[in-house]
Formats: sequence, C-alpha cells, structure tokens
Amino acid sequence: MIRQHYQPLEHITAGATDVITVSDPSRPIKLTADSPAFDAMTDLRRIQPVSIDPAESLEQARTTMIVCGVKLLFVRNTQGNLLGLITANDLAGERAIVQAANSGRSVLELTVNDVMVKLPDLEFLEFGAVSRAEVGHIIATLKAHNRQHALVVDNRQGNLRVVGLFSATQIARQMGIPVFDPVKANTFAEIEAAVAAA
Repeated sequence: MIRQHYQPLEHITAGATDVITVSDPSRPIKLTADSPAFDAMTDLRRIQPVSIDPAESLEQARTTMIVCGVKLLFVRNTQGNLLGLITANDLAGERAIVQAANSGRSVLELTVNDVMVKLPDLEFLEFGAVSRAEVGHIIATLKAHNRQHALVVDNRQGNLRVVGLFSATQIARQMGIPVFDPVKANTFAEIEAAVAAA
C-alpha cells in the first residue's frame, strides 16, 4: 500500500563540535579479523559488477580488467544471468594453456567461454551465514579453498541472487597489508601475519 502522507524527518545541528568528517568511499573501512564480514564485502546490490560476454576474446577480457581495475569479471548472458566467472589468473594460467592444447588452437584464439569457470563449478557463500560471520571467517574460508574470491548469494526470495563479493586483495588492502599479487600464498601469509599480530 502506498502511503498518502509522509512526515518530515527531524534535523540535527552540529552543536558545539567543530570537526565533522565526510565519508570517502575511496578509503574503505579499516578492518580487523573480528570486524563484521559485511565490512569487507563488495555489495553488488549497490555496485554493478564488471561483466563480459562469453564470446569475447581473452585479450578483451584482459583489457576490460585493466581498464576497470579488477581481477575478476562476471560472465553473463544477454538476459544478465550469471554464466560463470573469469579471473586474471585464468587468463595467464594453466587453464588457458590446457584449453588451447586440447582444442588445437592458440591461446589468442580462445574466448572467455573456453576458459571461464562455468556456473556448475562455482561455489557460493550464503547471505545468512555471512551476516553472522567476521572477517576472520572469510579469510579462513578463502584460504581453506585456495581462492582469491568468494561470491555471496541470497535465496530468501526463493531464487539464488548474487549479492556480494569478497576479494582477498581487497581484504588485505582494508587491513593495511601490502598485497603481492597474483601469488596467493603471499596474500594469505600477509593476512595471517596481520591477524596474529592483532
């Protein structure tokens, strides 16, 4: 039901203070291991993920990642539904080389569809579990599965919808740890050292 009348909100004044800070999204919240997990999650309900068509070349995927400053692309169909993911590691790693050898093509001839991790092979974290978790749980999860990223899905409305993304690189940045990409072991070693020191 649509309301017919809305009451105005109350205003407040600065009062006696002479210092008011302004939110700066370019400076993410400083994290500790016991921070709420949501503080480290990219909320895809508010930020559009960078996507690519499965028919695009690997070179186009690489260019898109560089231009957009990301290391993961959502592969989506024309309806916007998720088909899979492709990461910077997929572009430069064994997956592309093996696929090229198996198909008798060069790596330059491969498409995103040839190399991406397809939907049936993706694993997700459930929104409810994440809402009760801390950053330390996310770090442990990424490490246990040797992953750089984790997707969060919400199924409260009866169908799975991707609503969030965790990135080991982003967590390291928010914890104030230098990130040495793309070597996973260094990222996790730095995160663990910071957690132990906290």
